[in-house]
Amino acid sequence: MYVMSESSLPLLDALGLRSFPGAAKRALGRIFGRRKQEPDPALTSRAAYTIREYASEHAALFERAQRLREKADRLARAGIPSESAANRAERTRMEVATGLLALRASFASSVGGNAGERAFDREVERLYPTLGVPGH
Repeated sequence: MYVMSESSLPLLDALGLRSFPGAAKRALGRIFGRRKQEPDPALTSRAAYTIREYASEHAALFERAQRLREKADRLARAGIPSESAANRAERTRMEVATGLLALRASFASSVGGNAGERAFDREVERLYPTLGVPGH
């Protein structure tokens, strides 16, 4: 038979039980997910219009980025990956991304901050999912 004394039990303070409600809240938040705010339709529409306008003004750049990405992917699937084709595609994608990030900053400052950035990012992902433009 094993005998335990009170001194051999771990202290409750050491277990961190004081932060149990916070830990439970975080765990439940992860399990059930956080509710996402519904995007403002007017802001989303304005972001889509701004992106489409920019894309029409720079249509050649967008088409070139898509064409070069398709070529690099086609060569890779054919078993003859071309590093130069992939580099050209990536440089062109970065040109598009740079322009969109500058437009994002301008759009966010004109409509008021983070909500504008989130709406812009959602619309870029929706309109151009293959570009892989980083939002941050």
